[in-house]
Amino acid sequence: MRSVSQRTDPALILRRASISRQGGSWQHEDYDVFHGEREVGRIYLIDSDGGNETWFWGVSFTLTGRKSYGRAGSLDDAKAEYEAWKGTQNSGPG
Repeated sequence: MRSVSQRTDPALILRRASISRQGGSWQHEDYDVFHGEREVGRIYLIDSDGGNETWFWGVSFTLTGRKSYGRAGSLDDAKAEYEAWKGTQNSGPG
């Protein structure tokens, strides 16, 4: 379990949904993805059964106009896949 409320790397800013969203109840491993102050997607833990994790990543539909998402085996992999998707877009989020 991760203990900090915000994760950053040079390309993505992840903020816990429980902090970045007003109201509601959010699981601990649920992050909104930001580029600067603009929300551009979401990454969250779907399952962690038996030591294997499954993470969902998705780019905001308002940015893409289509479904843009995937699943990964770790938070780092989800971030990398999000970045790889972003890199394939001419005017990707951010």
